[in-house]
This record gives sequence, structure tokens and C-alpha cells, in this order.
Amino acid sequence: MNEQEMINAAFEDLLQSLRKGTTEESIKLIRTAFEFAREAHQGVKRKSGEPYILHPIAVAKIAAKEIGLGTKSVIAALLHDVVEDTDYTVEDIANLFGAKFASLVDGLRSVKLWEVIPPSRLRVFGK
Repeated sequence: MNEQEMINAAFEDLLQSLRKGTTEESIKLIRTAFEFAREAHQGVKRKSGEPYILHPIAVAKIAAKEIGLGTKSVIAALLHDVVEDTDYTVEDIANLFGAKFASLVDGLRSVKLWEVIPPSRLRVFGK
């Protein structure tokens, strides 16, 4: 499986993890956030050599499947490292996705993961 197939498979797995009844409009917004994040992280690799975008997808899947959060949280999870690790700003996120998403993304940047995530899951969050 090549990188693009790996990324697409991970994203499709995320979509399968969404709450039952997630609207087509919500799925479209999630796809838009994914495409934006994928482009923002294009060519960036994790220490493991995997494409970086797999990390935000994994975080979004945890938000959806394990925590049971909805569309806004999934989108914020997909976008959280765009502001942290690229030239995009919280203001850019607000302009592209709206103030609510920008606020969520900004808030995620300050979360101390070890205070809210079990140690067994922290490896997903490592960069």
C-alpha cells in the first residue's frame, strides 16, 4: 500500500467511526477539513517515517469512536496541528472554517494530553 492509499484508508476508517446519523453536510465539512489538513502537512513525516497526516486522523478517530464526540470535535482534531506545525494561524482557520472551529483548534493546542488521555493511548499523540 502506498502512502496515499494508507492515508485514504485511515480517513475512510475515521468516517466509519462517526456517530450514526452524522449528516451528509457534516461529512462534507469533515472531508473539507481533512483535505485542508492533508495539504497543510503535505510531505511532512513523523519520526516513524509515516505521513504526518495520519496523526490528526488518529486523533479525530479517538474523538469520534472512543470518546463519542461529534463533527465539530472531529474537525478540530483534524486541524489541531495545522496551526501548531505550519504557517497557518488560528485566524486562517477562522476565515476558512469559522470562529467556533478556530476556538476549538486554539483550545486543543493548550491541552496537556497526559491529563486527559490514558498513558496507553499517548503513543498516538507523539510527534
